[in-house]
Amino acid sequence: MKKSELKAPTLKGEDSRLQFKTDIRNEDALAAEMVAFSNSKGGRILIGVTDAGGLPGVPRTDVGRINQLISNAASQHVRKGNVALPGVGFRHQASIGGVAAN
Repeated sequence: MKKSELKAPTLKGEDSRLQFKTDIRNEDALAAEMVAFSNSKGGRILIGVTDAGGLPGVPRTDVGRINQLISNAASQHVRKGNVALPGVGFRHQASIGGVAAN
């Protein structure tokens, strides 16, 4: 994504469907964000964006590490499962390691 394409979404700030991360280093924390989005109306995590909406970007030297971390978080920590909800029946719900995140 180009810097110019990031400008518009960052002007509104973070909310329940948009999160900013200057950097990511913790697979569990990233997986928790992914699960929270998947169990709601979805959302986006913008990496290389400060909490204030600044756009420092991601150094080229970190791109491989971040791609691997995202892949690991999604494939090793996020699980799809069925959860019984009172009055609703069964519903598909994502979880972390088999435990629902919400």
